[in-house]
Amino acid sequence: MRKFQSVIMAGLAFTLGFVLGMMFQLPVITLPLEEQHFEKTDPKTGIRVESVGSARKQLSLDNPLRLVKPSSYGVVYPQNNGTNYLQGQTDYSGSRQSDGSSGASPAIEPLIRNRESAKQPDVLDGVFWSEATERKCPGGFTEKEQEDWKSKINNVKVVKLENGCGRMQNRLATFKDASRACVRYRMNTDQIQGDIFSFYLSKLLGINNVPPSSLHLVNTIDDRWRTVTGEIANSKWADDKVVIFTQFVEGLKPSHIPFEFREEDRKLHPKQDLANSKGPEDLCDLVQWSDLLIFDYLTANLDRVVNNMFNRQWNPNMMNTPAHNLERTSNGRLVFLDNESGLFHGYRLLDKYASYHKKLLDALCVFRNSTAHAIERLHHSGNAGEELNKLFSQNEELSNQIPRFPQKNAKILQQRIADVFEQIQMCKKHYV
Repeated sequence: MRKFQSVIMAGLAFTLGFVLGMMFQLPVITLPLEEQHFEKTDPKTGIRVESVGSARKQLSLDNPLRLVKPSSYGVVYPQNNGTNYLQGQTDYSGSRQSDGSSGASPAIEPLIRNRESAKQPDVLDGVFWSEATERKCPGGFTEKEQEDWKSKINNVKVVKLENGCGRMQNRLATFKDASRACVRYRMNTDQIQGDIFSFYLSKLLGINNVPPSSLHLVNTIDDRWRTVTGEIANSKWADDKVVIFTQFVEGLKPSHIPFEFREEDRKLHPKQDLANSKGPEDLCDLVQWSDLLIFDYLTANLDRVVNNMFNRQWNPNMMNTPAHNLERTSNGRLVFLDNESGLFHGYRLLDKYASYHKKLLDALCVFRNSTAHAIERLHHSGNAGEELNKLFSQNEELSNQIPRFPQKNAKILQQRIADVFEQIQMCKKHYV
């Protein structure tokens, strides 16, 4: 009987405590929280930085937010002033401070922003991005866009030529239909070769982040150029000079180097908790960066991430600044610009810069499946240089105006393809 009375009393005590808790919304809760990734914005640079710590440590007694029951994926959602942030889209409604920031604390915001990704555990398939992840990311430039581009520059008049699109004698061209192009004019033929052959290498790899590009001939007698003969003279362009027309992409914004690749311990590996620590936009950046690191390794591009790495010796904050020659569209597509150092100039300077390329390749252990297949095919065929020359000559009417991709460079490219292939095999052996 006494044991039965004890049970009854315990039940009453539990019920009374529950009722009081509901009436007064007691803020005290003790949950065994797992360690989470947190991001905060550096007030000096405006760059998001990530740290790891437990939610219990991040939520101090001064924090007015209180925790509610965690989801089945271990993510804790906050409440603020009685308003629930419900599971749903990555953009969420809530109070905004006068500075435009969310009403939630910096420690909590990533948990809100990433809650959709927490419901998507299939981010990876072994060492490859899953189809589900890739489907959510913006597509690249299509074959039709390239065909339309070539048709335009062959048939539409240039009505304006002005400064823009980089340094020296490059110009921004406007066509009669108001579309625009970056025109790359270089005295050194290998810079023209580097840019156009890098474009066609991206096509061989199926990496569609390089804007449509094509060769064109400056000819002041041609009706397509006649309107801008004065600007051509002011630009000190020579007649019958081969230039590269690259599609001008409107509304581009700078793109930063992902946190995973900024520091000396850089890595993107399958064991990282990408599902819970990254929102959809960040994941799509990493998908495209996995292609970018391979593309820049193969071409030995010096003017993008290696530029930031090399200049860090003079500017410690260099890796937190936007990546050189990398921009993003409003829908999150990364655009790989100005590849003229690739395959030629970059190859001549491998003794000086090879270590930087190697560090970036060693950091990568997650790949796009289609890119890995292209690497495997080119590795086993052993004739990437020949394929590159063939693709170039088939698609460029002016292919006879500049030298073909030389055998010496083809051997270097083939070796670098082998390096990437071995990296993929090593990652598969280690993680699968």
